[in-house]
Amino acid sequence: GDFRASNNLKAMVLRSFVRLPLLGILAFAFAFQMDQDAPALPLPTNVTYKCSPEVRLHQDSSTCNTCIECCKDMSAYPDPEASCAACVQWECKDNNPGQWTLPGFTKPKIHYAPDCLLNDGWHDIAGAITHRGLHHLFMGGYDIGGWHHAVSDDLVHFQELPGSPWRIHETYKGMDSFSGPCSGFVVLDDNGTACAGFRQCGSDKSVEGYDKDENGNTIGWNVPVEVRCASDDYLTDWGDPEYLYNVSYFRKLPYDPSRPWVDEDGSWYMLLSIDGCNDTTRVFTPGAPCLEGGAAMLYKSDTGLRPPESNWEQVGIVFREKNTVQPGVPQVQEMVTIDYIGGLKGDPYGGKTRVFFNNIFSQSGNTEYFVVRQEKPGASFEVQAESNFDGKGMMDWGNFPIIANARSEGYFGIQALRRTPGFPNGAYWCMARALASEDPNYVLGKGRKVMFAWMKTNHTFTDISKNMVSLGREVSLDGDLTLLQAFVPELQSLRIEPSHALLEQPYQTAQPGMQAEVYASFSNLTQAQVAAQKQGISLRFGVSVLACGEQEYTRLGVDLDLGLAFIDGRLQGHPYQAGGPLVFGGSDELRQVDTINIHAYVDGFMVEMIVNNRTALSQPVVPSDVSCGEISLFGVQESNEASTGAQVTAHVDVWALKAANNIELS
Repeated sequence: GDFRASNNLKAMVLRSFVRLPLLGILAFAFAFQMDQDAPALPLPTNVTYKCSPEVRLHQDSSTCNTCIECCKDMSAYPDPEASCAACVQWECKDNNPGQWTLPGFTKPKIHYAPDCLLNDGWHDIAGAITHRGLHHLFMGGYDIGGWHHAVSDDLVHFQELPGSPWRIHETYKGMDSFSGPCSGFVVLDDNGTACAGFRQCGSDKSVEGYDKDENGNTIGWNVPVEVRCASDDYLTDWGDPEYLYNVSYFRKLPYDPSRPWVDEDGSWYMLLSIDGCNDTTRVFTPGAPCLEGGAAMLYKSDTGLRPPESNWEQVGIVFREKNTVQPGVPQVQEMVTIDYIGGLKGDPYGGKTRVFFNNIFSQSGNTEYFVVRQEKPGASFEVQAESNFDGKGMMDWGNFPIIANARSEGYFGIQALRRTPGFPNGAYWCMARALASEDPNYVLGKGRKVMFAWMKTNHTFTDISKNMVSLGREVSLDGDLTLLQAFVPELQSLRIEPSHALLEQPYQTAQPGMQAEVYASFSNLTQAQVAAQKQGISLRFGVSVLACGEQEYTRLGVDLDLGLAFIDGRLQGHPYQAGGPLVFGGSDELRQVDTINIHAYVDGFMVEMIVNNRTALSQPVVPSDVSCGEISLFGVQESNEASTGAQVTAHVDVWALKAANNIELS
């Protein structure tokens, strides 16, 4: 029936529950069921892109040069007209989106890469939600004044939508901020209304009572977590700020919140990113490391998400970590753009296992994860040490260079990798968030969990930023609590079936072009490893992609001697070959592996691959010519009647792909 009527019914029922914490989870489930019963929305058509972040495509002086639309209401400023004119100059003229400066044929057509993401600055997945059949991604855009809003009905094709949380002048309790929203979340409240939550990225003044440091100097970082809630189901019309709780800490940090959830006790919970020094009283030095590492502070409300019903209070630090997944590389800064999910498919504990995601500044900002349990709602995290590397791992290893002399030194797996080049050089898979489930509870709910990430590729060889959104990866758990990931099957809709080619011999090639899907299976590895060890030879094999002749290509493969999956794009401009561990144990574990599967998507400038659903790598490369679209095998011997049976056997399926995104920008 009528969607507004159903929302009113939800609101009446939920108001009767919200003051009874033990029934809160039933109320949340009721809201979820009513949203499930609502019909899926079609993708919007005839959208008016008035003063959207895609400035160059959709704005000119007649549509942008209006104060209320481009810069919001500046009537409270001393000189509103001059303030608005300065803002319009910045937003619509001086700060136009970047442009693709590489050859046009290299621009991705599968990855979503709108021009506004080519600007420098941060483009985290600031919030993500699936609502009434549509998947919404919000990417950070401090330099453009707010979040970029993209929507899809299939997790593959994305289009921009106008309307997202945007910067406004906020003066709550003495704060003074005209800043864009920082990374946060999008969640359904107790009534089933979509709300975006975050803190302002900056403020000239803190809230009253927390506006001085220990020396009496004025500080501006103590500002609250707020939500702004959408009044429409396309999530384009956002309301005024509603303030949940103040964030007042000793050290100036971003303090990104996680997506809130209702736990088994019926209360709302929210994590906040901090560092491990914020419960100390030491003098803060800007930029100084925190040897205690990063931490997550937990907050709780027994009476709902939003004011006036909510009663948010601090529970305490529930997780503190000073080590990264790589031995010898510490976590010395705050946690950043965190996410927290549970209810994963395959969980041997029936959905009780949870995964905490963080992004490590000391490792270029790439996304790491921890497999954890909580004994009860509000309890500290218990890292599950039997999972991955002592309970932690990386979502993508594309920024980890292989040590040049790793083979001669006998290094294996993670020991064969150098630390990443550092955050300014780009993080190829970072600041990720999950969506895809209509169940708004991403901790208790057992729906799909699909991760999307910011691919930050401003490496020195590209000169300027080439930011884009990753392909969707669905995450699950294996029986040993290994975190698994797989490209969403919806991507298979892009296959051009007549283009299918099968490669099994080293002399065979395929010509799919710049956009291709590769699914390669290499088997007979246990015998091949024994034979190679006896003969004293290395086992390094895989597929070459984006090739144009024998002198230029990018290789996707595995090196069994080093225990690594790798991407090597050095012949197409990338400064190093990157590797990721194939197994979490030693070489004896790898000798038991008889089959390795490589699933890869080639998209001009960007290549992503997942090996055995465990190890993922991404890497940007720059093919020199539009003809660089050949795929072939390497490191595999020709099979014939004289074969010994101890060589690697290959079966590789290749498809050319239809374009999905950025078509009009090519």
